[in-house]
Amino acid sequence: MGLIMLFACIHVPDFPVQAALRVDSAVSFKADAVAVLEGPESLLKVFACNGAARRAGISPGMAKTQVEACPQVVLHKRVVEHEETAQSALLDCGYGFSPRVESTSPGTITIDLSGTERLLGAQTKIGEQLVRRAEACRLEVNVALAANPDAALHAARGFTGITVIAPGKEARRLACLPVEVLQPPAELLDALDSWGIRDFQSLAALPVIPLTQRLGQQGLHLQRLARGEVQRELVPAEPAAAFRESMELEEPVELLEPLAFVLNRLLEQVTARLAARSLATDHVHVELGLEAHVDRLLRAEPALAAPALKYQRTLKLPVPTQDAKVLLKLLQLDLAAHPPQAPVKKIAVEAFPARVRFGQAGLFQPLAPEPAKLEITMARLRATVGEKDQEGRARVGFPAVLDSHKPQSFQVLPLNAEREAAGKCITTTPKPRCVVRVFRPPLAATVELNCDVPVAIAFSGWKGKIKTASGPWRSNGAWWDKAEEWKHEEWDVELSITGGTGVYRIFRELPSERWFVEGMYD
Repeated sequence: MGLIMLFACIHVPDFPVQAALRVDSAVSFKADAVAVLEGPESLLKVFACNGAARRAGISPGMAKTQVEACPQVVLHKRVVEHEETAQSALLDCGYGFSPRVESTSPGTITIDLSGTERLLGAQTKIGEQLVRRAEACRLEVNVALAANPDAALHAARGFTGITVIAPGKEARRLACLPVEVLQPPAELLDALDSWGIRDFQSLAALPVIPLTQRLGQQGLHLQRLARGEVQRELVPAEPAAAFRESMELEEPVELLEPLAFVLNRLLEQVTARLAARSLATDHVHVELGLEAHVDRLLRAEPALAAPALKYQRTLKLPVPTQDAKVLLKLLQLDLAAHPPQAPVKKIAVEAFPARVRFGQAGLFQPLAPEPAKLEITMARLRATVGEKDQEGRARVGFPAVLDSHKPQSFQVLPLNAEREAAGKCITTTPKPRCVVRVFRPPLAATVELNCDVPVAIAFSGWKGKIKTASGPWRSNGAWWDKAEEWKHEEWDVELSITGGTGVYRIFRELPSERWFVEGMYD
């Protein structure tokens, strides 16, 4: 027994309208009358409208002035980028069920589900899962399943809800559909209409030879489509390399709170698309289109005189996540620390996919903080103390010693793969160590010498004799760069302090002949 072919088609009715409404949560596709306009500002015309708008008397091609006579109709201007994003979201829905997904037409995809019944369940349940996945991407869809892709395509275009066509029953199930569902050329549609052919059943019943003589091979192909007899191979679409959602605001936004509301909506859409592909993200790029008027700014800078301004921020996470709330909180903290210089007119969020990382803690190990919560805490610390110090080092993170002999040679790294890889090189065998508590910055000191050996020292209001001095150890480096050159003469000294003795490390800067206390030994 051979493999039973199964194809599913997801069709978005009034696709330009739904693509526009994905970024407008205040309007309902089913309840509200919506029209999408296209063209120059002086001659806007209706490009598409939904069922409620058609019932109100709106049709494609009407001028904007005619549509405005119906105050209950919501108007949106067509944005091609929104339609491309909605089509990408639709493809992501399909990739959650099969690697073979075809972008059949704008607002329509076809999925090869052959051999997936044991994994996904009955065909009706598969259709319900496809509908739920599309709803998560804010799309109202029709779903049809059949043994060939074209039968599923026409059923999804012609029937609402979920349609399942049994193998061999294609002609009977499609018989009632109007011929317009086939989307034939205008001249063929006029010819069929003049013959009184209005539906699939009438077209399928025509004799083959006379039909071919009058309409050619194209007419014969239309008849085979009406009978559900066409078998073809899908042309799989290329998976998206990044996931992008954007929104253009009617009025510029100046405050962070309304901006966060829009960001939350875009992040939810992006993470829903990632989850549909079983992916996460650890790299989010936000691009803000600014509306700046130089005459309104306190400081008129040449860079702000450009007509199209963009403000970009990049967020990198140590661990991939699908949580939109975590991404929103991190972006809020980042934008609060680095606010844009002008009101925001357009927002675009782009997430780069990464594999979901699964981890399991040891049975007897203490629970570590969740990576997402730890990253939020570190972002709050960066917002409080600043990101970098005067030497360009990060203030918040995990210290790591640089491969250099220069004193105080270290860097601060985030919790990422580089730190984890560096941690693997550290041996876990316990060894006795002498720890130095380093003073940052080093304490200025006055040292008394006897035959070039320290014998007394004074620093931080304390003065005493040196019992034992070991050294000197001379080191130097970066001689090729005068700004970074260093020459040190280091000593380890034992001092008599209250309650006992203490061992300190002191050094002398040879160029300046100044003494400092670098730290003390534990």
